[in-house]
Amino acid sequence: MKFGKDFSKLPLGAVAMYTFTDRLKAGLQQFMAGSRKFALQYLDRSDLVALTKEAADVTGITYVMESDMEEAQRILFC
Repeated sequence: MKFGKDFSKLPLGAVAMYTFTDRLKAGLQQFMAGSRKFALQYLDRSDLVALTKEAADVTGITYVMESDMEEAQRILFC
């Protein structure tokens, strides 16, 4: 391990915080790769969708079932 014997001296809160940020980093990298945007400067709110109506109401982010509604209707009703 990176810290060897000194690992036991690390506070558990620090270990938990490191683990959390590491997982957050991995998730953000996967999200960015999926949206084909490889730098944070290219991300914006339009890249996100809320999975529940409640989350959409609280955050102002478009609900997933409404995200591309206009484009879908344009394709279906040409």
